[in-house]
Amino acid sequence: MPRLSRDTWAQIRAEREAGLSFGLLASRYGIDKAAIVRRAKAEGWGDGTDVAELVRRKAMAQVTGTAVTDPEKRAAAIDAAAELAADVIRRHQAETREVYELLWRGLEASQAAETLDEKRLAFETLKAAKISSETLANLQRMERVSYGLDDATGKTEIVIERSYGVMETGANGAGELL
Repeated sequence: MPRLSRDTWAQIRAEREAGLSFGLLASRYGIDKAAIVRRAKAEGWGDGTDVAELVRRKAMAQVTGTAVTDPEKRAAAIDAAAELAADVIRRHQAETREVYELLWRGLEASQAAETLDEKRLAFETLKAAKISSETLANLQRMERVSYGLDDATGKTEIVIERSYGVMETGANGAGELL
C-alpha cells in the first residue's frame, strides 16, 4: 500500500466530507478501505451529512487565513483573526455605550422639561435613541454573523407551505392530506 502525503490525506478527507463513500475513495487512491475508515474515525471526519457546516468552517478558515498548514503562519493568522474580532467587540461596546448615553440624556431632558419646546426636544432625543438602538442592533447582529462571532444558532429556516392542504399523520403513521 502506498504511503500518502499530508495533502493527499487532506484531499481524501475533503472528498469524504463532501459525501464520497469509503469504497470509492479506496479505489480512487489505491489504498485499503479500512485505512481510510480508521483515519476518519481517529480524526473525526464528517460523512457528507453536515456539508453546510463544513463549508462554513472552511470558508471561515479561508477568510481568517487559518487554512494554512504551516504552524507558525497558522498561529499568526489565528492571533490576527482574534485581534480583529476583539476590535469588533470593543467597537460594539463603544457604540452601545453611545446609544445608552443618548437614551439617558433624553430621559433626563424629559424629566427636566418645563416648556412644550423642551418636552418636544426631549421626545426627539428619546426617539433618536430608540431608532439608533434598533439600527445598531441590526448592524451589529449582521456584523457578528459576518465575522463569525456568533455561533450557528441563527440558522435560516425554510418553511414550505402548500396551498393544497396540510399533511397530518394518519392512524397508520402515514401522512394524509387534509
